[in-house]
Amino acid sequence: MKQQHRLWIIGIVAVLLVAVVAFTRGNPAGPEKTLALQAPAFLDSVSSTNTAAPPEVAAMLSSEAGISAYIQTADSITLSSVRGEFRTIETETADYIIGSVAVPDHPEQFDVHVYVHTDGWILAYYVNTDPTSKIADVMARTVNGTKLETVLSIVAGAAGYPMIDVKYYDFRYPNATHILMVAEDHENGRDFTIEMPIDFAYFERSWAFYTTTDNDYYWGFYINGAEATASWGGWRMSYGVIPASQLLPGQPHQIGLNTNTNYSPYGVLVITYRVQ
Repeated sequence: MKQQHRLWIIGIVAVLLVAVVAFTRGNPAGPEKTLALQAPAFLDSVSSTNTAAPPEVAAMLSSEAGISAYIQTADSITLSSVRGEFRTIETETADYIIGSVAVPDHPEQFDVHVYVHTDGWILAYYVNTDPTSKIADVMARTVNGTKLETVLSIVAGAAGYPMIDVKYYDFRYPNATHILMVAEDHENGRDFTIEMPIDFAYFERSWAFYTTTDNDYYWGFYINGAEATASWGGWRMSYGVIPASQLLPGQPHQIGLNTNTNYSPYGVLVITYRVQ
């Protein structure tokens, strides 16, 4: 029996609304993760000068950044302690560094943009032209962490702090409240069914894929039997955006992986939405 996933809402005394994934039939197709979205406090224009981002940084993030993850360390950061983790540095002042940091074992295509301020803020992001699914660590075959978290851990560790209380925010969709990530692999039947409720607002649907073969099986992610269009592929990985018309709410949709039995595919469906 194929698995079916359904997004739904739990209300607690009409005050707390939490988006979760419920399996209405069978066992889970694979791990799933829901990320809550929250704007970083340093973007608040009425913040004190000790926490607000410099105006030029706020403007740059507003025009360039897409999906992001961030932390604030318990104390200040010495920029010299983290400088060596950057592959490239775009801007450096006495107060902050902006540049790119490599994701271990990944090509430069996956380098993460990072903003580090002496006041303790570390923000990692992909640019706004990248699909959200680019953060999925399909090479590690998990949704329990993301490439953004990996880079945050590297930079925070160099600064001498643990990576705790990671938060996410998408600069493109300030009204979005959650991101759903659902994984599938060859051990769980290679497909599952998902139905998106009609009372949520949806901002983006995207996907990421990984294969263990060196052959040209980068394109192995399917929606309702149609192969998904990739915006990038290489290093046994691919990812892309799913048109809204291909994944409409209120209808069951089958998500599948390439059925070639000569390799072990891993795919992740990523949906950015708002709980109304």
